[in-house]
Amino acid sequence: MYTPNPLRFGTFELDVHSRELRSGSTSVRLQGQPFEILCLLLEHRGAVVTREQLRRRLWPEGTFVDFEHSLNAAIKRLRCALGEDAGQPQFVETVPRRGYRLIAAPMDPGVVPRPTRVAVSPRLRLAVLPFSNLSGDSSQEYFSDGVTEELITQLGRLCRGDMGIIARRSTMAYKGCVQRAREIGGALQADYLLEGSTRREGARARITARLIETATEADLWSETYDSTVSDWLSVQADVASDVAQSVVKELAPAPDVGLLLSS
Repeated sequence: MYTPNPLRFGTFELDVHSRELRSGSTSVRLQGQPFEILCLLLEHRGAVVTREQLRRRLWPEGTFVDFEHSLNAAIKRLRCALGEDAGQPQFVETVPRRGYRLIAAPMDPGVVPRPTRVAVSPRLRLAVLPFSNLSGDSSQEYFSDGVTEELITQLGRLCRGDMGIIARRSTMAYKGCVQRAREIGGALQADYLLEGSTRREGARARITARLIETATEADLWSETYDSTVSDWLSVQADVASDVAQSVVKELAPAPDVGLLLSS
C-alpha cells in the first residue's frame, strides 16, 4: 500500500523516513515508540486505535514489559513532542478503557502552517542522582559530589526552562540508595534519571554516566570518561558539559537544541 511522505495533520508534517515531526520552521526527531504510535494513529485517522493494537505494534510476542507504564510513558513523550496537554488534547484523544484516537484534521495544502514550538516540554523532569564514589576512599566523596553538582548546573543552563531539572536538595536524599529507578522516579515525579559513578587513583580518574527512563527502567544512553590530570575542577566541568549535552540531545534532538548547545 502506498504511503505518502510526509504525512500531514493539523499544522504538522511527519517525515516517515527521517522520523522528523515538523511544524513550520521547527522540527523534532521522534524516538522509536512515539514515532510508531503516531504512525499507527495516522494509519487509522479518526478511528480508535486500541491498546491491544498498540501493544502488538510496539512489543512483539515474547517481549516482556510493564505494558501499562511503558505505553503511558510513550504516549506522554508523543504529547510532549506535539506540545499538547492531555487534559485538553488537540491531536491525541484518550478513549477511556479502549485506546487513543487522532482527532486533528488533515492539513489543507493551501494553508501555510504557523510555526509552533516543538521542543522538550517543561512537563518532562530529569533527576541527577548523587554519583557513587567507587574509589574505596571516603575522602574522595567530595569529587563525586562535585561531579553531581556540576551536572545539575550544566543541565539547568542548557535546558533553560525547557525541561525541569530537580533540585540537588531533593536528589541528595537518594545518595547510596538501592531503590529501583521506577520507585525513585515516582517519588521525585521524574521521567528520567541520570546516575553514575566516579573512581580516582592518583592522577587518574574514571567517570561513568547513564540516562534511565523511569517508566521502563531502560538505559537510554551511557558513557565512560577517563582522565589523567591534576586539575580536578576542570575534569568535573569538562565531563559534566559533555554529559549534559549528550543527555539533552538524547531527549530533544531538534535543530533548535543544536543551536542552543553551540551557543
